[in-house]
Amino acid sequence: MSSELTCPVCHFEHIPRDRDSCPQCDSDLVCFKLLDALPDFPGDSLADLPKDAQPAGQQESGPDTDKRAKSKAPGLPVVLVVIILLIIACLLGYTTHRFSAIQTLVQKLNTDMVLVQDTLHKNPTTIIKTIEEGTRQMGYLKKCVEELVVATKNHEIRLTRIIPEKTTAPEGEMGTLQTINKPEAPCFNTYRATDKDTLWTIARDFYGSGIFYPVLMEHNPDISVYSISSRDTLRYLCDKTRVAGIYKAITGRKQKRPFWNYTVRSGETRKTIIKRYCLNEQDCLIEDNPLEPGMTIGVFLE
Repeated sequence: MSSELTCPVCHFEHIPRDRDSCPQCDSDLVCFKLLDALPDFPGDSLADLPKDAQPAGQQESGPDTDKRAKSKAPGLPVVLVVIILLIIACLLGYTTHRFSAIQTLVQKLNTDMVLVQDTLHKNPTTIIKTIEEGTRQMGYLKKCVEELVVATKNHEIRLTRIIPEKTTAPEGEMGTLQTINKPEAPCFNTYRATDKDTLWTIARDFYGSGIFYPVLMEHNPDISVYSISSRDTLRYLCDKTRVAGIYKAITGRKQKRPFWNYTVRSGETRKTIIKRYCLNEQDCLIEDNPLEPGMTIGVFLE
């Protein structure tokens, strides 16, 4: 018997007999080795042929023929048993191979799960920091959007003071006029102050709360805030529902203090503005830059 095998599937040669699978195609060689181990059974001899088929003069007597038939009969069950064992061995080999592959896959999945759990346990701080950083960025963006909204409303309020309610323009050679609608100008009433009045009390009486006194300052820029007397006449809005929106548009906060956005008029100086609106000359205006007409500055509210 040779010490090497040849794979019956891919015909790979010089395979050691102690190997159970082909190194090239991974075929199971156990079945083939068992087949090679079976003894070679000789073909039917003349003695096994029927009497009619034997040549003349070579037919044996009845007792000799019965003995050969009896000696040949036990070989058939042995062959069947060997074939069944080979089939069982092949099935067991295939099942073992598949089970081994499934077991390897399960082990890999378990290893990956352990790695993920270790990562979550070792780096919880990093994950939390990432979430907190995203929350802070969202807060900063929200603050920027709110500031843009306030600035837009501020410019909208200031534009309503200079845009007329309606304008007319010629439409053609026929001389017809077309009315062009413009934003409606706010309605104002007037109030003659008394010597006991302050901007706070006037805002409380007409706007429902003294906190809205910067709206009176916005609509009466010539008034001296801390010297209201019976000589002063103030304008106030007819529609109180607009007061809150105007207040938000013209005020802001800096260093936890409220301030009023004031537009510098022609001929005004830092000194005249401070004298009209502030008690503390050293802590009145937010900006230290030179003033120019049309420039918006912050005036701290007392």
